[in-house]
Amino acid sequence: MKKQFIVLFSLLTMAITASAQKEYKISKTNGQLNLHVAGAIVEGYSGNEIIFSLPAGETEKVDERAKGLRVISGSGFVDNSGLGLDISEKGTEVNVNVVNKKIDGVLTIKVPQNIKVTFANQSSIYQEDIILKNLKNELEISTSYNKIKLENNTGPMNIKSLYGSIDASFVEPIKGPVSIVSVYGHVDVSLPVSVKANVDLSTSYGKLYAADGLKIALEKNVAEEKPKDEDLITTIKSATNEALLISGLKSGSGTIISNNKNIRVANGIAVYGGRSSEDIKGKINGGGANFILKSNYDNVYLRVK
Repeated sequence: MKKQFIVLFSLLTMAITASAQKEYKISKTNGQLNLHVAGAIVEGYSGNEIIFSLPAGETEKVDERAKGLRVISGSGFVDNSGLGLDISEKGTEVNVNVVNKKIDGVLTIKVPQNIKVTFANQSSIYQEDIILKNLKNELEISTSYNKIKLENNTGPMNIKSLYGSIDASFVEPIKGPVSIVSVYGHVDVSLPVSVKANVDLSTSYGKLYAADGLKIALEKNVAEEKPKDEDLITTIKSATNEALLISGLKSGSGTIISNNKNIRVANGIAVYGGRSSEDIKGKINGGGANFILKSNYDNVYLRVK
């Protein structure tokens, strides 16, 4: 009796959950899904349909005047899904656009494993978190402000964000190349300790961090191979764009002489040619899939999963 009650309760729960969601489905097992939305949760599964869903909304207001009509916008997109989305097919590709820039609720998309996913959002106003998980085909993401979270995807992938942070956690097998780049946000990546990878880590103004459990065999830094007395700078410009020659610069200081006889000679000018960027290349467990992890203005973290 108790077992029957549990089964009945589970069925009722599933029915209530289903009724609390709005869905739109497309039969598709391969091809490419192009997303132009503010944010979404995209999850791979072993099905044969792309399933778009939104919570129904408990207090959704019905506009009586809009009955028999559908939402349109100056963009030319039309809500043909009932979710505030314009969803269209062109050849092997499915294109998804928001009709009115923003939709209510968290958009969830279930995607068959053989479908490539692209995501683009350059809006500075409308942006939500992007979560992509359990996807086994190629990913291409380009955003301005979105925070991006990657969970258990195999790659290959090309992930770029201008201001948003990027957090990624991988499981094996991993198919390269993998490129994860944020200009102003951090990049935080977790890899299995047994992964075989070629890693290229870099930051211009931040720091690089790596777990001790990841044994990275570093390549020799090219900068260290330069002779110590090699000139750091050969030419500089004056305020009037006049070329100036540097004489006797070996250790970072020397004499600057103007090309123009009427210009003063400046002696003992200190010149600093150092850079603050950090670049590390190396192999983990002998090398394998190629990883590029970069943040220009923030830190890069490489962890053991």
